[in-house]
Amino acid sequence: MKKIAWITDSTCSLDPNFAKQHDIHIVPMGITFDQETYKDGVDITEEMFYEKLASSPSLPTSSQPSIGEMVELYESLKEHYDLGIAVHISSDLSGTANASKQAAEMAEFPLELVDSRLLSLPMSEMILKGQALISEGVSPEETAERLRNLHKKNELYVMIGSLDQLHKGGRVNTLQLMIGSLLKVKPILIFEDGKLVPHEKVRSQKKALSYMVSRLKEDLENGETIKKVFILQAGAKDELQFLIEEIKNISDEIEIAIGPLGAAVGVHAGSGTIALSWYKN
Repeated sequence: MKKIAWITDSTCSLDPNFAKQHDIHIVPMGITFDQETYKDGVDITEEMFYEKLASSPSLPTSSQPSIGEMVELYESLKEHYDLGIAVHISSDLSGTANASKQAAEMAEFPLELVDSRLLSLPMSEMILKGQALISEGVSPEETAERLRNLHKKNELYVMIGSLDQLHKGGRVNTLQLMIGSLLKVKPILIFEDGKLVPHEKVRSQKKALSYMVSRLKEDLENGETIKKVFILQAGAKDELQFLIEEIKNISDEIEIAIGPLGAAVGVHAGSGTIALSWYKN
């Protein structure tokens, strides 16, 4: 049986110790504040990121790992593994997947590339599903192909926490900011084929959170099998607790996994942003 290395990036939100025990190699993304670059999860924590984000006069930037860094990883993997399966953040949010493919080619390391079209815990769940398929005897090629289509079964709703942050990034103009703030509008975004796109504008935070839960309830009522939900949050502890209670009111049999939203979205959405996601069937 071929020995397989699993490769991903730091947006996956996997515990490093768990990753090490399961042949999962995590490459850190770069986050730059005022010309100083940090390695995500290495030089800067999620908490530190949002503290800096709140005080920074301009938006930070997130960047993919360097080609050199990834070539070095694949060169080292050649010594211990027969091939790799790489699962990366949506290519519409980052160029990491493409860089990973190029680096593997340069290192002459056989690789099955999976553009997750997702991020954070839903992406890490994809890796775990892939490992389960391999353990069942599914080939690496077939496993990767199944994973490439898995995003089609995922629902992901994001409630924006900070209109100010969207304004900083040029996604909301001054008039929209003023009106939105006065009316306490909470934009909700969804993932569509790897892209974050506007979905709804809801008056009040509570209604926005309830709206996301209502979509989960609707899927359950339509007969979808949902065993686990993911709550991804960025400094949104009160909102997190509200969602947990609302989900438990729907069903106490659904597993709730909690993790960070990640810098790739947090850069634009700001502190207080929270997302709810699940896989259908």
